[in-house]
Amino acid sequence: MISPNDGAQVRVGVRIRPLTPKESSEGGKAVVDGNAFDRTVTISNRKFTYDQIFHPNVTNPDLYRSVSPPLLNAFLNGYNATVLAYGQTSSGKTFTMGSEAHEENLSDGLQMNNLSDNVGLIPRFMFDIFSALEERKAESEDMILSVKATDSLIDFSVTASFLEVYGEDIYDLVDGSRQSLKLREDSNGEVFVMGLSKTPILTGNEAMDVLNTGTMNRTTASTLMNRTSSRSHAVFTVYLQQTTRGCEGVDITAKSRFTFVDLAGSERIKKTGAEGERAKEGIKINEGLLALGNVINALADDDRLARGEKVHVPYRQSKLTRLLQDALGGNSQTLFLACVSPSDTNASETLSTLQYANRARNIRNAPTRNVDTTALELQRLRALANVLKCELIKHRFGGHSLPLSTDPELERNEDSSSDEIGFVDDSLLLREDVASYMHLIDEKVAVVGGISTASIPSQDKIRKLSQDPPQSMPSTPLRGDLEREPPHGESDANNVTPGDVDGDSFDHDPEAGVEIIDQLLEIRRQDQQFCKDEKEGQEQLTNMQGEIDAQEERLIQLRENLRSYNDMKEKYDRLLSVVQSLESEKQALMEQLEKVQNDPTKGCSITIKKQLEDVKANLARARSETRKQQQLYRQAEQEAQKCKVLERKIQEMKAAKVVLIRKQKEEKAKHKEFTNTKTQEIRVL
Repeated sequence: MISPNDGAQVRVGVRIRPLTPKESSEGGKAVVDGNAFDRTVTISNRKFTYDQIFHPNVTNPDLYRSVSPPLLNAFLNGYNATVLAYGQTSSGKTFTMGSEAHEENLSDGLQMNNLSDNVGLIPRFMFDIFSALEERKAESEDMILSVKATDSLIDFSVTASFLEVYGEDIYDLVDGSRQSLKLREDSNGEVFVMGLSKTPILTGNEAMDVLNTGTMNRTTASTLMNRTSSRSHAVFTVYLQQTTRGCEGVDITAKSRFTFVDLAGSERIKKTGAEGERAKEGIKINEGLLALGNVINALADDDRLARGEKVHVPYRQSKLTRLLQDALGGNSQTLFLACVSPSDTNASETLSTLQYANRARNIRNAPTRNVDTTALELQRLRALANVLKCELIKHRFGGHSLPLSTDPELERNEDSSSDEIGFVDDSLLLREDVASYMHLIDEKVAVVGGISTASIPSQDKIRKLSQDPPQSMPSTPLRGDLEREPPHGESDANNVTPGDVDGDSFDHDPEAGVEIIDQLLEIRRQDQQFCKDEKEGQEQLTNMQGEIDAQEERLIQLRENLRSYNDMKEKYDRLLSVVQSLESEKQALMEQLEKVQNDPTKGCSITIKKQLEDVKANLARARSETRKQQQLYRQAEQEAQKCKVLERKIQEMKAAKVVLIRKQKEEKAKHKEFTNTKTQEIRVL
């Protein structure tokens, strides 16, 4: 099983596609050299090292066989996995991912063994996922029939979703309603899309139906570089929920997701020839990829991280980066697949892609297994109770059911077997005195824990188990039914009575061992209370985060309204200057007119009057415009004040959230310390 530390570093692969006919016709030459042996790519005398290199002659099946094992195993074992395709437009991302609609994907009855080389990663992963799950289910059924002490897969369910990020809007490609969806954050800090449909799938072909339906609704358009250029970022996600049952009888539910991200390609408008709507789409695509680059740069800043400095990661800069929060620096095992063109006509874009990929290689994720911690703790406590029962039996009744051998070598072997913690000889469990003692323990547990006595194994069941005693006496873990009556007709060696054993084994009151059970029950009560408090705290955090998100959306809207605030102020100042200038001009004309009226030789009064009327009209218009602008300016000032108040409120809410999180961490640490202390006390007992 993959541990959380396995694959913590983002793995980066580079796929170099062949030259296209268009590039060849334009005189393009291959200038990108990949060396799969030392895992380097060279371009323009610059060399980059990656985890995997794929030459132009590498087919999709070869690529899949190379990258799939660690990701598939992680996903099936309860970890999140992500495959992210990045590169310029027309570099082969969609072909590599297999998120394009073609006739083969639309045909029924596809199987893993009849997929052509044109089929990309997503369909291949889908068929292998269901094949592996069915195989595990069959193996689990065989284990149950053979009564093997191991985890077994009881049930599983798989769902799929498909969305696109078009500009800064998120659309459900399966629904097809083109209604913009919102991002939210749950109590665990995971980002999810509200209202996103999840389709249940039972086979690989059903997964392909979801993929093809979404692909048909995806936004594409023709450019000079690509006839079917993706104008949005596509995210296809598969969710797996599986229930396994351990040898202790506890059901553990694990939830994992496999995310496939087909990013829209970066593009230069001069090369793509995009105009109008296509040009706007290209600008939005580049803005999203720029935000992604900022996240990569922040996460890959090893120098600052090594110095212990806090690095702000701008996940909230765009919706794309928020969706990829787990894939880059979060809870996921991630493959970053950079697709590049080998042509010298695209050398600058290829170099930029390789630089991005090289920085992404420095990102370290923190993948964790997504399981129910309460069920895991219950499984641990049950295992602990089993071990303690074994140790209690060996302590009170001795670790040997047969007399010790006189052979020193055999005696050493017996001692090593009986001293193994958590194991006891099967023959010891068949003794009547042991069964009687354990029955007293179970009755005490039933009384203290409020458990019905009907849950205690019946004597009929005990007799049935004891009718087929083991032929040999291997050391096996204690399994639940401890009260066994000795089978009739057994030899005296196995049919031991209290008088046949040293008195030291029975000098103690049977109730003395109940103290251990009391300690376990106290741990259980504390666990239940802790889980209750933790759930309430998580609900409170969820409500706080929802309120913070709502206020932040309102703040964003206010800031949008205030974008013209500075321009408005400048315009108001200009209008004031114009009014003052017209006032001065009016005053000068009035003084000049008065002089002319007193002395006609100094000018024409008619001309001056006309000029004065024009100035008055302009002044009236300027004053009216100034009053309007002043009113708008005052409204803008009020909005700015609201914005400041809202910012302060959001900061206070975030501070309260931090306090609550810190309190939860302290409570968790106290609970852990309490559990460890009680465990130590039990060990002493």
